[in-house]
Amino acid sequence: MTFKANLAMKPAYLSVCVALACISSTTLAQQGNDKEIEKISVVGSNIKVNQDRGELPVTVMSGEDIAKTGAMTGAELLAEIPQMGEVSFNQGRSGAGVNDARGDVSSINLRGLGTGNTLTLLNGRRLVLHPGTQSEGLVPVTTVNSNTLPVKGLKQVEVLRDGAAAIYGSDAVAGVINYVLKDNYEGSELSFNYGSSEGTPQDQLTIGGITGFSFNNEKSHLTTSFNAYFKNGMMANEREYARSADLSNYPTLPEEFIGDTQLDNRHSASPWGEFSGKEIGKFHIRPQTMGDCEVILENGVCASSGSQPRDLRYNRNYDNSLTSDVKRFNAYALYTQELTDEIELFGEALYYQAKSERTRFQAHNLSSQRFSIAADAYHNPFDELIKVRNYRPVDAGRRQVEVTDYSYRLLTGLKGYIDEWDWESAIFHTEANSLDRTFNWVQASKFQAAINSTDKNTAYNIFTGGDINNVTQGDSSANPQAVIDSFTTTVDRESKTTLSQWDLKISNSELMPIFAGDLGFAAGVEYRHESYEEDRDNLLDTSSPFIDQNTGKLLTESDVLGNSPTKDSRGSRNVLSAYAEFYVPLVEDAAFAKNINLQAAARYERFSDVGDVLKPKLALSWEVNDWLQFRTAYAEGFRAPGLPQVVADNLARTNTRRDPVTGVRGGVLELRSGSDTLKPEDDINKSFGIVLKPTDNLLLTADWWQVEQENLVGLLSSQTHLLYDALLRSQGSKNEFVIRDENLEILHVKNDYANLNPRKVSGVDLSINYDIKSDFGRFDFKVNAARLLEFYQDIDVITATISAAQAAGNESILFDGENIELTGGGSLVEKNGRPKWRFNASMGWKQNNWAAGISARYVGKFVDTSTNYADEQGELIYLPVESWTTVNAYVNHNFIKEGWLNNSKITFGVRNLFDKQPPLADAHFGYQSSMHSSQGRYFYLSYSKSF
Repeated sequence: MTFKANLAMKPAYLSVCVALACISSTTLAQQGNDKEIEKISVVGSNIKVNQDRGELPVTVMSGEDIAKTGAMTGAELLAEIPQMGEVSFNQGRSGAGVNDARGDVSSINLRGLGTGNTLTLLNGRRLVLHPGTQSEGLVPVTTVNSNTLPVKGLKQVEVLRDGAAAIYGSDAVAGVINYVLKDNYEGSELSFNYGSSEGTPQDQLTIGGITGFSFNNEKSHLTTSFNAYFKNGMMANEREYARSADLSNYPTLPEEFIGDTQLDNRHSASPWGEFSGKEIGKFHIRPQTMGDCEVILENGVCASSGSQPRDLRYNRNYDNSLTSDVKRFNAYALYTQELTDEIELFGEALYYQAKSERTRFQAHNLSSQRFSIAADAYHNPFDELIKVRNYRPVDAGRRQVEVTDYSYRLLTGLKGYIDEWDWESAIFHTEANSLDRTFNWVQASKFQAAINSTDKNTAYNIFTGGDINNVTQGDSSANPQAVIDSFTTTVDRESKTTLSQWDLKISNSELMPIFAGDLGFAAGVEYRHESYEEDRDNLLDTSSPFIDQNTGKLLTESDVLGNSPTKDSRGSRNVLSAYAEFYVPLVEDAAFAKNINLQAAARYERFSDVGDVLKPKLALSWEVNDWLQFRTAYAEGFRAPGLPQVVADNLARTNTRRDPVTGVRGGVLELRSGSDTLKPEDDINKSFGIVLKPTDNLLLTADWWQVEQENLVGLLSSQTHLLYDALLRSQGSKNEFVIRDENLEILHVKNDYANLNPRKVSGVDLSINYDIKSDFGRFDFKVNAARLLEFYQDIDVITATISAAQAAGNESILFDGENIELTGGGSLVEKNGRPKWRFNASMGWKQNNWAAGISARYVGKFVDTSTNYADEQGELIYLPVESWTTVNAYVNHNFIKEGWLNNSKITFGVRNLFDKQPPLADAHFGYQSSMHSSQGRYFYLSYSKSF
């Protein structure tokens, strides 16, 4: 038996969105028979078949397609797929604190259903989840890191745009992405790619290589590849829209939003501190030139009564990186060894490492960290105990964030055949680790000690204010560095995830002859172990509480200024699954159909912590003739709650809330906990499509899809809990989740993750592929579009009750005479990163050794609901985020038999050719980083040489 890669797939199928991709190909040479029977595995099915039938909606990006994009990272590559939704794990998140996944990480989110609803595979098997978490809808979620795999070195990327839980198991709700590495490669290649973002210091360099060869009388083959990637980041002030957090007068704002303070994202916590005392009352520090001084202080500043005015708010962007510096290394090796004519040994080894660095503004004290200053403190001029309400020690300098990530994967297996049966079994272990380290963070207890010091040499002066010449940024009145060094420290967060799996699968595409051909069958079993653990710094994990040194009061269980406590957490689960799949040819060469085929599958999975599920799938393909095909599918799916959602224990978070009971607006402590009583989220996935091929060089497809989800893991907003508590108290009861003291002041809100409300999402995918051959070369035209028709989120019973009370004019839930807006329900189409339309269109040309192409990427408009006003009819009008179109172009030349350039290829390209800046949104950096890019016009040059 001879094992070899199938490199001869029809080009037409490789270039179209509906092509079903080859994961691995095996050519079986029958003894005594020169005829070769080619069997391939296609994404979306476990049955190896003889040809690609195009029966499922699949988008394929070949290696050539990937190169044309000019993408240098996994995030840039996936952005080229219109069916991708918001990428919430990204480097442009200005609010990415230590509780978020930071560093060289990018998430995957097909259909916009949310991170974690897309199953990601490598060569047909699961990838380990990135160990970092961050909140979506207040719930911690995890993702496969799309930057783990190199862009250079991918054979192709396959996107199954259909529910596939019955085929692959948990998480395949929105679909499946399968990364296929180059295997059975013969020869060697070195490549270099350098690019730069115009007008900024941000540039990128990639150096890569691949080699492959056979040995041992052609019975053994080894393919190895490496990629080294280097990127220089940039500061926020490199982009006009990101320089200031105050967007209220930005030139591109609609007229009705100009001057709207909702768009002023500067922070009230600044070096111009806000304080209070029993005698002096509430006051703040300001420059003397502003007037209204009550107590004259040194260096041109004074104390003024009341809260800090808006003009003294802090522009955090001044001290913030827009993108990070990144160093990344990827390597993989694929090995095959023919043991007998019927059995082959195979193995994979994958390694990834990255280091990311960025600058971040200094933190401020939370409302729960309002400590006191002793009356006898050296720099206290007020002769009484003073409470620190808001203060940001900007003179301590910027924090430096360094995140080191690594992951590896080791796999070995056997595959072969017995008569007509293909079989394969493999075992692998993979692990990911992330160390998030922040330098120059302020330790709260030591900071208070320095402020309370009675010694001039060790005392910190908190009453100096900031820079009187530039009041919104910087601090020209710095304290001595020796004093600052006494309370700054390094804070760590280390996380790890593992995935170990054993599987066995069998397949027979010719089990028995039935109605219109051979019945195909596949079955398999899998056993996997998943684990997650997170070790927080001792200053964060509740082991070092922050106690006010003057009053003895416990303030928070975190001794890190500006950060809530988070306990260490860990958990694991075992999953046993079994599946079966049938391929049933129903009709062949009838008057009304060339063929009709049915796919029927079912999968059972048992989780050691959250129960078990059994889910089916049916898919029908009706090929009317050579140019018309219909396809439809019904699939039930599921998504198991993530381990962080199960094991979280009193996750403390503080957010500003409004309390109708006391009439107070301020920080509210929320304790969030997971539960092993959570059930898997259920879904029903339906689709219907049509494929038209009127000529050999024209292909058109349209696929309607719908996903209905139930038991979504969620969390009620603590604001909703407060409103519900106010409503119940007006009726003589109370909300047991809101814990108050005898004065009705809020101690905390207890909030557990729960299976909440259903939602329905639907849309249409469209594609056009057209090839022309002429004397002027070969031209190809492609369009891939995604239209969102519906995204409706049902609201929970509590929110519905409050909404009804608001509509009835119930005064018990008013705050300052107004209703508080409820969030999270209703139609979400064209809201917050869910545009109706996204598409990519491209045109390519190839003639002899020359090639060129141009493409356009369109992201439709939506509204930013965080900024709004009520019109005369009381209807909320939201801030519009305009549509965004970027154009890419490239030209390349292959050198053949041209001296030292022989077997070389040079490409020059431009991404975002017309330098379109991202549309304005109400975000700290002025744009929505989960949808748009700050890269700007980007030039790149690549060179590769084969040996």
